[in-house]
Amino acid sequence: MKNSAFYILLKKEVRELFRSGKAIVFVIVFLFFGLLSPIAAKYLPAIIGSLGESQKIQIIIPEPVWLDAVAQYIKNLTQLCTFIIIIIFMGIVSREKESGTAVFLLVKPVSRGSFLFAKFSSTIIALMISLAVSFIAASVYTYVFFEGFSIVSFIKLNLIMLLYLAGILFMTVMFSTIFTSQIVAGVFTFLGWMLMALISQLGEPGKFSPSTLISQADSVITGGTIIWQPFAGAFVFMVVAFILSYFFFRRWEA
Repeated sequence: MKNSAFYILLKKEVRELFRSGKAIVFVIVFLFFGLLSPIAAKYLPAIIGSLGESQKIQIIIPEPVWLDAVAQYIKNLTQLCTFIIIIIFMGIVSREKESGTAVFLLVKPVSRGSFLFAKFSSTIIALMISLAVSFIAASVYTYVFFEGFSIVSFIKLNLIMLLYLAGILFMTVMFSTIFTSQIVAGVFTFLGWMLMALISQLGEPGKFSPSTLISQADSVITGGTIIWQPFAGAFVFMVVAFILSYFFFRRWEA
């Protein structure tokens, strides 16, 4: 019965994400930055060089390589796409609490655990679809524009990015569950995002921060050392985020 309720809720959440346009915007944003990364890496040096010539300034820029496109891709995912994730999903639970929709659902034979699990699962599904679209777009254009592109390394990079962005999603849903106001939830998520980045700079303890996954994605491409701590830290962070969400949602008086 509980499994049946969860699948019904999951279908409802996924359908609602597409019907409201949120999932469509999510996919378009990821597609845009997937395309932009290799295109910018390819043509930006030429544009900057031409601007320098118009101002009679000589600007020497090295010939771009596929690593430049991938570096731009990582930057777009971990900065601009992360910002979009927070904006789109900061009200995924708090909005329903505020409007009373959550109360209506919980009056029915629906457990709070199933309700929350469906929320988390639907956002992860949206993320996986969007990242897959971005990966395909970036792969095609990077392969066309640059020589030596390693698709295997790029796949590994995207799996790391999936884990990093999933952590951001879990934190967003967690604060959306804790607070009734989606604005407050968004502010706390942004603060949490910044705090994760600061913790990653704290030496040995910082290795466990999910933000350290960004440097690990870069290491996959450049052949650097891969460490286990940020992967373990990300998984623990997501488990804790779900537990806290469930704890506060259980205490919420519908």
